[in-house]
Amino acid sequence: MSIRTIKPWQERLRVIMVLKVLGPVLSTIFGYMPGTKLGLGEDMPRAAMMEWSGWALKKNYFFDDPSMNAAQRAARTTVPILAAGASDDLWASPRQMDLLTAQLSAAKVERKTYTPAGLSVKSIGHHGLMRRGVGTGAWDEILAWLQDASQKAQ
Repeated sequence: MSIRTIKPWQERLRVIMVLKVLGPVLSTIFGYMPGTKLGLGEDMPRAAMMEWSGWALKKNYFFDDPSMNAAQRAARTTVPILAAGASDDLWASPRQMDLLTAQLSAAKVERKTYTPAGLSVKSIGHHGLMRRGVGTGAWDEILAWLQDASQKAQ
């Protein structure tokens, strides 16, 4: 959940550079974080970039932000949760995903970790499940889970 848990150290350094240097500087210059131009996902509003940057060094990520009241809110969540991730995601590793979902104590949480071999791709990475050609093999399963959860909720 925190930058401290990202391995290897080279990736941790990259994340620190993005979240603590590049992101805040570019957000200040442009008024937003130009993520698409940098190959870092989507563009992000300046305020969101700055908030994310602040959470990144906290031991328990946004759970340590008193303005969020996140631990109590997570504990009250009762809707079913599918927490899908990738085995090779260095920014949100399976261990980090487990730490996040552990806070959802009242919810039925199903964890699904996709592997590159399971999706017949070279790598998945942090945003890969959302990318056509990388995560496409997971989409039917995720969609089926969402449809099933939606029907059960009605």
